[in-house]
Amino acid sequence: MFKKIWQIILFIFLISAISIAQISFLPALPHFLSKINLVVIVLMFSLFFFNFSSAVWVALIGGFWLDLVSFNFFGAHIFILFSAAFLTYRISDSWLTNRSLYSFSFLILIATVIFNIIREGLFYLIADHSYFFLFQGGFWLDLLYQCAWSVAAALLMFNLAGILTRRLKPFFLEKRTLYDII
Repeated sequence: MFKKIWQIILFIFLISAISIAQISFLPALPHFLSKINLVVIVLMFSLFFFNFSSAVWVALIGGFWLDLVSFNFFGAHIFILFSAAFLTYRISDSWLTNRSLYSFSFLILIATVIFNIIREGLFYLIADHSYFFLFQGGFWLDLLYQCAWSVAAALLMFNLAGILTRRLKPFFLEKRTLYDII
């Protein structure tokens, strides 16, 4: 009982520390290094190696801290992280068949793109901009940097998890119909 409580407390503390580092430490780094998105990386790590419910908790805790210091409406980052986790989970559940490095790299790459497009689209609708974010070169450059860092983190974390655990054995999806996927 106490072991489970300490695991929950450690989980909350770890996600909170990562979110606070995302808010306070990473923006102070040079441009290329400041584009690391630790919250999305941890979100995909928890989705891939654990389950969807742990990813939801990461989205809630990480989104809470990001929303706490954001100048946008409260709940925006929670919504964005949850949407990225849900869409990535649906892609993982319906298209990918095993837990391989390629699957993990693809999922973290897709999650990074989904996160950035939803975030910029939502904040475009809220703010009064005279230009659309998809036509900005800065958006694409930042997305490229985040994708590069996410894939690098996927390579590192997958190999580290492969050394530490045996949970990376292949698993196959049940046969589904098109009606089940929709």
